[in-house]
Amino acid sequence: MTTKSSTTATDSLPAASQISGELTTGLASADGTAAERVQNLQWVHQARVSQLSRTAASMKAQYGPDNPEVKAAEAAVTAANVTVARVSMAHQQLTTVDPQVAQNGWALHGRVFDAQLQPVSGFTVFLVDANKTYQQAYGFAYTDDTGYFLLKYVGPDSASQDKSQTATQAATTPQLFIEIADTKALPIYLSTAVFQPVAGTATYENITLPDGDQPIGDPPPEIRNIALPAQKKKKKA
Repeated sequence: MTTKSSTTATDSLPAASQISGELTTGLASADGTAAERVQNLQWVHQARVSQLSRTAASMKAQYGPDNPEVKAAEAAVTAANVTVARVSMAHQQLTTVDPQVAQNGWALHGRVFDAQLQPVSGFTVFLVDANKTYQQAYGFAYTDDTGYFLLKYVGPDSASQDKSQTATQAATTPQLFIEIADTKALPIYLSTAVFQPVAGTATYENITLPDGDQPIGDPPPEIRNIALPAQKKKKKA
């Protein structure tokens, strides 16, 4: 009986290739139908988590927490919860409306999650160059309760620039990287890939933070002042 329960819990997990294929299909056709399909997929996996959780709890009560089959069932629950979180991320992306962007501007928006794929709130998202210098011209954004952030750049004033000036400015734009500071203004994430904005478009990114939230260096002074406004006011007082 124990073996049968364990096998049922494990077999209830979808294959990684199946999950990836379903999410890729949904994101490739980002419309109402795709969003509905991903929502249904989320409900299916949530029901599966409930089933696996009941199986694991029943086995634990019968065989104890140290039983290998119980541990396998609990691992299946953990893996299924991760799947639900990933499907939820995909659904949020599909249902998030792109912000309006000026013809010469661009936007970077998305959501930030911790290592357990839970949204983080009050973190500061900004852009730096290859030397980790804060690019103040592009501003910063805080994450809300869903982890959402929006960086919006209006672009150069096309009325006061001719084409040669615009081309020169584009050629001298530094490579941009996404950096994130926690609620203590400590940088805990720096993208390895270059962010390449495209004029007139909005780019959506889901960002998962590394486990442990270990600081990766000192924050830019401007970001420290932004992320810790209360301490800033206290110093002035």
